[in-house]
Amino acid sequence: MARDGAVYSAFNGSKLEYSTTEIGSYTQIYGLKTIPDIGGTPNQIDTTDLDNTEFETAINGLKPAQQYEFEFNCEQPSAEANIKLVSDLEDAGTKVYWKLTLANGIVVSFQSDVRTTINGGSSGDLIGFTMILAPISEPVVTISTTSL
Repeated sequence: MARDGAVYSAFNGSKLEYSTTEIGSYTQIYGLKTIPDIGGTPNQIDTTDLDNTEFETAINGLKPAQQYEFEFNCEQPSAEANIKLVSDLEDAGTKVYWKLTLANGIVVSFQSDVRTTINGGSSGDLIGFTMILAPISEPVVTISTTSL
């Protein structure tokens, strides 16, 4: 049961942007279809010893390395098309700064290089691609408590 007055948001309106500098202007990649899970379950470090007689024990360790797969509708090729922008980033091989802003204002920021795949399909399907980002440092999640 929801708390009285609780407001929920759909993913519609979320955006993924990149920049070559951490502080500066960001460029949105349009056509975003899906957003992957962000975060993860930490590995368990076994602490069981001979004093344990019924249950194993463990403590939380580190979260596994993250890899995010964002799916996009592919725009018709042009100098400003989403597929061209990400392909150029992939070809350059440089690490860029990413900012994922969810529709409710939650922001996930990290730095990563870019990998892409063209998605398969069949008659009647839109052409799409997947952009794979593997953060090189821990993603930072910012949850604003101000109203949008």
